[in-house]
Amino acid sequence: MNLLWWIGQAIGLAGIALNVAIYQQRTRKKLLLFKFLSDIMWFLHYGFLGAFSGAAVGLIGCGREFVFMHTDKKWASKKIWVPIFICISIISAAMTWKSIWSILPACASVISVLSFARSDPKTSRFLCFIISACMLTYDVTCLSYSGMANEVLTVISGVIGVIRYDIKKNDVGIKETIE
Repeated sequence: MNLLWWIGQAIGLAGIALNVAIYQQRTRKKLLLFKFLSDIMWFLHYGFLGAFSGAAVGLIGCGREFVFMHTDKKWASKKIWVPIFICISIISAAMTWKSIWSILPACASVISVLSFARSDPKTSRFLCFIISACMLTYDVTCLSYSGMANEVLTVISGVIGVIRYDIKKNDVGIKETIE
């Protein structure tokens, strides 16, 4: 474990802090902003580890979130960008191939494209569990301790977000119907 690896792990700690906050956002715009900032950290993190499949999807994520934050603009049409980002994600796996595990970040990236292209944070919170399963497995293979911790915390954050915004919100509706 050289100095770059340790720097990568430290940068991953910043990524963790940002990821925990993602699924606690009420609006799609704020959720995407936190995701954009975290993707910058993860791009750097995986780059320092030499885990280039992970770094590639971090970079793709930066572009994805930037575009999806601007869907009110004509140039940022989801109809155009969703297939482009899916293709770029798949190509990234081929270009950064080290082993069969290199496909996991690309799978997570494709699901992220579908997740963050949606207008409702509820779907993004649900899909975070599948994304985290892919990335946790990849993190184990490239010894990304920050990444492993991040995925555990992301799942916890996702569960809390589901309880706060999805389940409790539905409980209020149920109570109002009963009363």
